[in-house]
Amino acid sequence: MTAHDVRVSGTGKLAYDSAQRSTRRLDDPEILALARRLVVFNVGGEQIAALMDLARKSIPMLTSAEVVQRVASYNPDCFWAIAHRDKFNVNAPAGEGYVSFLPLTKQGLSQLLDGTLDRRNPPLSVISAQHEKPAGIYVWHVYAPGKLAAGAPLVMQKMWTLHRHDVDVYSWSINSEAARFVEGMGFRLAPKLAGSTAPQFHLFRRSMARHQETTLCAMPSPLSPDLRISVRVARTVDDFMRAAVLRGAVFVGEQKCPYDEEFDGNDFTATHLIGYVGDEPAGCLRIRYFADFAKLERLVVRKEFRGRGLARKLVSSAVEFCRTKGYTRICCYAQKRLTAFWNKSGFSISDGQREFVFSDFEYIEMVCDVKRAARTISFETDPYVVIRPEGSWQEVGILERSKARGARLSTAEGAAA
Repeated sequence: MTAHDVRVSGTGKLAYDSAQRSTRRLDDPEILALARRLVVFNVGGEQIAALMDLARKSIPMLTSAEVVQRVASYNPDCFWAIAHRDKFNVNAPAGEGYVSFLPLTKQGLSQLLDGTLDRRNPPLSVISAQHEKPAGIYVWHVYAPGKLAAGAPLVMQKMWTLHRHDVDVYSWSINSEAARFVEGMGFRLAPKLAGSTAPQFHLFRRSMARHQETTLCAMPSPLSPDLRISVRVARTVDDFMRAAVLRGAVFVGEQKCPYDEEFDGNDFTATHLIGYVGDEPAGCLRIRYFADFAKLERLVVRKEFRGRGLARKLVSSAVEFCRTKGYTRICCYAQKRLTAFWNKSGFSISDGQREFVFSDFEYIEMVCDVKRAARTISFETDPYVVIRPEGSWQEVGILERSKARGARLSTAEGAAA
């Protein structure tokens, strides 16, 4: 069940009214700014039980704490507590509200849509593990009294990791007020999904049709309702050309950088991330790797797409990508006029405060120290995972599927070939 009733969130009037007035999507940076006085975090079993006891006063039919604890033990990303920042104590973290999710397998999503999923006591077999890419994400419970309701988008950001960035989010609204609330955050009524009749469901679309993965459409109209932001790893020559055109437009065109300085000989030793608004390439970023740090560089966003949060999305995706590769120190050489942006993205000026000039701008070294990802790609990682396409380590790759053919060539024949 999903408790989106406005009454459940202590009449959550601030977030509700804001959603009604602005109809901003969950991934809109201005919505996320509403939550700057809040924190979200994982909690243990006792805290889950305490928060659910609190929520049960407003949601009498809420499922048992034992069920939620079981699900959160299997995948900790299923339960996120919310608290006011000024009340939060890292030594004794205590939540005041929460949001819980069910990241569903293909079978689980099918059962959700056809009504056969036991939402009060879902089997673990239909829930994706933390490192797996789900087929869909279901907003299970929401309890966010008063101003805590503004924390819902902040919690959703936790589900925007690299392997979930294009997974659709589903909501079940218990009445018309709840429906208007989620519609104000970018969800759309989805009466028919995957051939199933689901009049009570709302959908937050983040996926892309199969043909759109290789064919880019013309730039969407500014009035288009589907201007979702996504980030993808460049894997083809066409992808790199998109990055080159974007950088040419901004660095060479706008900033008058000489061609040979912009395309400096490092592009084919790097990873490129491309940011899309709808289906249009709108920004990009380059990552290079060294012994004990990774470096983010060449971050651009086309002028007509600025102010949507794409630059921040590119940086956060790059940081997560580097963490998965095992890096704990990430640096950038920031134009001094842009240090505030990098500060907000988690970077700070390095202890050495190294400053320098190139290509007509003043730069300063900034760093972001992070923890390695829980599922870092290391020497101990399954070889079939290592050979998957970069950034898609949670999805079965083409080489992995080829094992079904077996080894048709002997060692001697393979060497001769």
